[in-house]
Amino acid sequence: MGIEPSVPLADAADAAAPVERASLPLLSGEVDLLPRVQRVNMVSFMWDSILFGIGFSILNASVLPPQFISQLGGGPLAVGLAGLIFRAVWLTPQLLVAPYVNRAPRKKAFYVIPSLPGRSLFIPVSITMMLLGPEQPVLLALTMLGGYVALALGDGLGVVAWMDLLGSSLSSTWRTRMMSWSQATNGLIVALVVSPLVRFLLGPEGPAFPNNYALLLLIAGVLLTVALGSYLFIREGNSPPPQDSPGLRQYRSFLGRLLRRDAGFRSYILLRICYDFSLLGLPFYIVFATTTMGQQSAVALSDQILLVTVTGVAAALVLGRINERRGPHNVLVIATGAATLGPLLMLSTAAIGTPGLHLLWITVGVLNSSFVPGFLNWIVEYAPEGYRPIYSGTANTIGAMALVAPMLGGLIVSLISYQALFLTGAALGLLALTLAIRLPEPRQAREARGAGRPAA
Repeated sequence: MGIEPSVPLADAADAAAPVERASLPLLSGEVDLLPRVQRVNMVSFMWDSILFGIGFSILNASVLPPQFISQLGGGPLAVGLAGLIFRAVWLTPQLLVAPYVNRAPRKKAFYVIPSLPGRSLFIPVSITMMLLGPEQPVLLALTMLGGYVALALGDGLGVVAWMDLLGSSLSSTWRTRMMSWSQATNGLIVALVVSPLVRFLLGPEGPAFPNNYALLLLIAGVLLTVALGSYLFIREGNSPPPQDSPGLRQYRSFLGRLLRRDAGFRSYILLRICYDFSLLGLPFYIVFATTTMGQQSAVALSDQILLVTVTGVAAALVLGRINERRGPHNVLVIATGAATLGPLLMLSTAAIGTPGLHLLWITVGVLNSSFVPGFLNWIVEYAPEGYRPIYSGTANTIGAMALVAPMLGGLIVSLISYQALFLTGAALGLLALTLAIRLPEPRQAREARGAGRPAA
């Protein structure tokens, strides 16, 4: 199942001969489980993915906390921090926990154990919020944000193990089907059920504040907790720890050598950074539509929700099929092409008006559906056997730099103009597209490694 390393990577700095990418333990591209077992695994992963997706769409970590803090009377700084807190905490532990997960012969416990308290904590959090009432705003804010921090920490600790489980328990065919079907199902349920539910609970006919938010957290907490039951039925595939898996002391030098010697992974990291920053104008699209273009907020928001949701469902199925037949490289090319097209469509609205905006929301729908089958699955398929936690933890942690992209976008708008913001996004998107085209396809790189040739 792969090529044994001629020189252990953890000791490569002391070796005279350089270590090539092909000398690492490698993925064979197959999973050592019977098809019927993989079918059960796929259904179980879908159970978790769909229920988690519904619950997380209710929590809406970038929107719901800022709205809640704003209703409590928080200032702009507090509102902005509330929108960033989940992603910042989620990214923090991944790089540190990766070496421990990497050395473990079985990974499922490393996902379930930290995830359970983080998910289930929203149940007591919601009850506490109801008991506190609106008279204690500071305690209310700390209680709610504490639930998001717990979920982010638990999921951040577990996600590197989850990505290894995806690679060891499902073949590329079953994995891509699971991703596309789960995304499409989530999109339909969010559009038909979640969106009306949130609109009712937070609307004038819903419960009084803060009980309306507490009920949303309670529903989400139940869904997230029940979803974990699916892992009782998942049979983990073989993912043995490599002999040269680094401990925490050797981890920094290991990562340095990894980034220097693995050209494909280094290109992926650079692509990820350019892609994330090419979306710096994304939060400003709706603001531009309602202020500069003069659209009514209700019209702009309804058009956005409808077109993004419908396109996202269709794109999830199409991109999943492309991923299954051609691999994640082609999905990355589509994603970066959409990232380039989006800001150009915003610039075109000065000439063509609302149709350009509608095309933009369709492009955003494609963007939303491309991350899992593209960026996430590229890492799962490309990383050598036994090294997925390190590759995924490194990629996600470096992705934390994207947290400053919205602030950079706001700075460009305030100092220059919206046009400068969109041109910057298009330029970065074009750079990301160029990098995506040149990025190796994981399945071809795997075949090259299997034949003893260095990867691209």
